[in-house]
Amino acid sequence: MCSYSKALSMRRDLLLDVKFDPAIDIDVAPEVYNPSDDSYLMLKTVEVRSGEAFLEIGPGSGIISIHAAKAGAKVTAADISPHAVECTRHNALRNDAKVDVVRSDMFENVQGLFDVIAFNPPYVADESTSTSWIERSWTGGREGSEVAIRFMEDVWKHLAPNGRVYMILSSLGGLTNILKASRERFQTEIIEEKHMFFESIFAYKFILKPTRSENVSGKYY
Repeated sequence: MCSYSKALSMRRDLLLDVKFDPAIDIDVAPEVYNPSDDSYLMLKTVEVRSGEAFLEIGPGSGIISIHAAKAGAKVTAADISPHAVECTRHNALRNDAKVDVVRSDMFENVQGLFDVIAFNPPYVADESTSTSWIERSWTGGREGSEVAIRFMEDVWKHLAPNGRVYMILSSLGGLTNILKASRERFQTEIIEEKHMFFESIFAYKFILKPTRSENVSGKYY
């Protein structure tokens, strides 16, 4: 069992900016990405209804997945890091939230289709290969966009009809390259942005474009 320390020592003004349930108590582990500004921006902007199938890639501490489960969604959380998997399971249990947590490299061990898929990808540009799980949680490849582009190339295969994707993207993480990768299959909407010092982070929603086999009534042939 990893050694946990109390998390969510947030500023009062930040609490006012997010869809945050103060009854949810999150612990963090040394090798797991702590909830930060991008996590709270995701909380503020992601939309999920009761009964919907929700998948989070890279849950870290599990804060987003647990909120989705408390909202009544059927939640799966998938992370490549064994520390994040353990931390998410720990937090789901202590908050009495039903979250199916799997260890998976992206969608490798994920089954089924989902109404909502959320991902707060690593975006720091760094071409070095690190064995540290915490460094891997924020490193997005040589241009900072490689991990997010890889996600975009496969996420459509796991969406239910009318499914949607929520992502947090950064002005420092190859934003243009990621949006180019989404153009073929997705309609794109900026929900909100937040400026911080030398960086801006953006909450995006991606909705699958209608296929040729779908008519205006939404029926498939």
